[in-house]
Amino acid sequence: MERQQILERLKALIHERFGVDPAGLTGATTQAEIGIDSLLLVDMMLDVETELGFTFATMDLPRNPDLDTIVALVEQNMAQPRQG
Repeated sequence: MERQQILERLKALIHERFGVDPAGLTGATTQAEIGIDSLLLVDMMLDVETELGFTFATMDLPRNPDLDTIVALVEQNMAQPRQG
């Protein structure tokens, strides 16, 4: 899956879960700008795992990540062999 496809899927998930207009989201949009706390972010990351069919090696996220950072983490983890 390409970087832009992952970003678009993240935008769609944010819209579905939090009602944020995806047209206003860019790769530089941060967690704080979306208006979600770290628990909601982790919950959304679990949805990303399920939807894209991979498992994060760790849920260690930087403080207030932007969407480009999340996309990079998704790409990195999708490149890893599946466990279990």
